Amino acid sequence: MRALCTKAQEGTNRKLMINEKWEQQKEYVRTQLSEEKTGAIYRQRKIDVEPVFGFLKANLGFTRFSVRGKSKVEHEIGLALMAVNIRKYAARV
Repeated sequence: MRALCTKAQEGTNRKLMINEKWEQQKEYVRTQLSEEKTGAIYRQRKIDVEPVFGFLKANLGFTRFSVRGKSKVEHEIGLALMAVNIRKYAARV
């Protein structure tokens, strides 16, 4: 029946390998996220953090860093976030 289902030659079967350590990590994360306290933290993240990055991308056009190196990237994102805060301040005033 194999010849009717596939053109692959005998002996070139795919092998399925399962990484037990990875599966344990995924299960740990699932249990952590299913707890009420952790779920509350992640729900709050959607409100606090994600809109800022969406605003940076959509309205300010900040989609890529123009520098390399951790310290330079930190300075560039700092300037971008400062621009967001100044716009918020200007809107209030």
